Amino acid sequence: MTRHKRLTAGIGVLAVAAGAFGLAVPASGAAASSGSGRVTWGDCVAYSDATLEAMGVPPDEVPRIRALLARTDCGTVQVPLDYAHPAGRKITVAISRLRATDQKHKRGSIAVNPGGPGGSGYLMPHQLTLTSPQFAALNDRYDLIGFDPRGVGYSTRAECARPGDDVVPPEIPAGPLTEATAKKIYDFQVAQNQACWASDPTFLRQLTTTDVARDLDRVRAALGVQKISYFGVSWGTLLGQVFRSLYPGSVDRMWLDSVVGPTANRLDSRFHDVTAAEERKVPRWAAWAAQRDATYHLGDTADEVIAVVTRLKAQLDAAPIVFSDLDRELDGNLAAFLAVAPSPVWPDATAGLAALSTATTGDPVPDALKSIIGAEPNDPGEPTEPPADLPEQFNETAGTAILCNDDTSPHDFPTFWRTYRGWQQEFPIAGSLGVITQRCAGWPIPATEPFHLRKSSGSLQLSGHRWESPTPYSWIAQVRSTIGGTVFTVEDDIHGSVARVPECTEHLEAYFLTGRPDAGGCTGVIPPDTSASVASVTAGDAPVSTRWAPTGTHWTWR
Repeated sequence: MTRHKRLTAGIGVLAVAAGAFGLAVPASGAAASSGSGRVTWGDCVAYSDATLEAMGVPPDEVPRIRALLARTDCGTVQVPLDYAHPAGRKITVAISRLRATDQKHKRGSIAVNPGGPGGSGYLMPHQLTLTSPQFAALNDRYDLIGFDPRGVGYSTRAECARPGDDVVPPEIPAGPLTEATAKKIYDFQVAQNQACWASDPTFLRQLTTTDVARDLDRVRAALGVQKISYFGVSWGTLLGQVFRSLYPGSVDRMWLDSVVGPTANRLDSRFHDVTAAEERKVPRWAAWAAQRDATYHLGDTADEVIAVVTRLKAQLDAAPIVFSDLDRELDGNLAAFLAVAPSPVWPDATAGLAALSTATTGDPVPDALKSIIGAEPNDPGEPTEPPADLPEQFNETAGTAILCNDDTSPHDFPTFWRTYRGWQQEFPIAGSLGVITQRCAGWPIPATEPFHLRKSSGSLQLSGHRWESPTPYSWIAQVRSTIGGTVFTVEDDIHGSVARVPECTEHLEAYFLTGRPDAGGCTGVIPPDTSASVASVTAGDAPVSTRWAPTGTHWTWR
């Protein structure tokens, strides 16, 4: 990913895609809740096959999704915009309920959230049920509850204005980031955030993790259940921690996968830890590449491979390469990017790095790099307009507002620049891949209500992935010491893979059915060529259990 894309994409490394297909929105004729604390149920919208296709549902799965839709309830719950003034303005939270198939023996309800912040969870029950036999089995005994957090999707939605036409993203030259360029990026971020805030400050200031947790408890009460179980991934784990801290008596069983740390309200601390985790991934990949030196010729020890990457990064930073058939320069960030690639694409990344190590300016783009850097010929056909009723999968405005309303780190440029420069020294390969601006620069208010985490005795299962970087494994111990819980370890580097690898999801299923915490672990996603029975996610051929789920393998340099 190029710096320009990192600038405009926001905090993509913390965002988990909300699913690849849509569901239903309460019909427009459904009345707003009267404030009675009950769900206002309405008709679910029926989608055409064309819309389902645009949502990513394969033709052979259309009968299954229609069968799930047939037993889905769609509704809204009215909640206060500002919980300090509960009698004031109300907003709505949209929910879906995929009813348990065995209502006679139903054990309860599981609410689910995919992360973000800003991700839509309204469709997640159906995604999980279609892609995981274990979740389908849980749906025999549990109602699965999806919801869009405030600001997202079918709930009262956040939107923001952009700066005027005179405010444009700065040009970012190839090579190491300079202080002058960083200041231009920072000023652009300030303009973006101030323009966004001015759109609706009354609403935007009430988008916090704490308020989403309060909304979740209103949903629980509106459903008429004394306790609710919960499954969350990424930011969804932070939401679960806050929900459990505020309402310990409302929680039945809770599994949090790819756990966000308790200092997540400090973005400087968060991104330091994420960058450190990226750096720690390099030796693991280098050992894999060294075992295949006959193929890639990067060195037959991990140290030799790392030395090649370090040398190549410095070389390209000093003199970016220009290919004859590509209209942009490529600097050392590309070498770093290839060295921290997720394990399912190690063969492509390593082949690309090998090609880059022998390429020179004026050459055409090597075949091994074409798909990675976007140099493949484009499809000349006209882009297809998405259906007008395609559900929103991610709301960037809500994501920014929740992050910045929670963030307690300094927002000034001098502090950011000192921090960024420190990363370059501490993390020689991954440091330059970190965020290149203070994400909340110019956000007009300090953290409105930083969340507070508390320990309680309720059931809590935490799963961490030993080698992943968006939520580093070290955070799970911090969370356990802060709020309790039992640690389950996944030996992979793929964010949120527990619900997509059957070997792991079997443990999750057993936990929700028995309530017994699991202190074990699972292998997770297996790097290529490390086992005779590779049942892992791969870049080109994902198994059914991962087909529509984010895997960390949608991986190209942009």
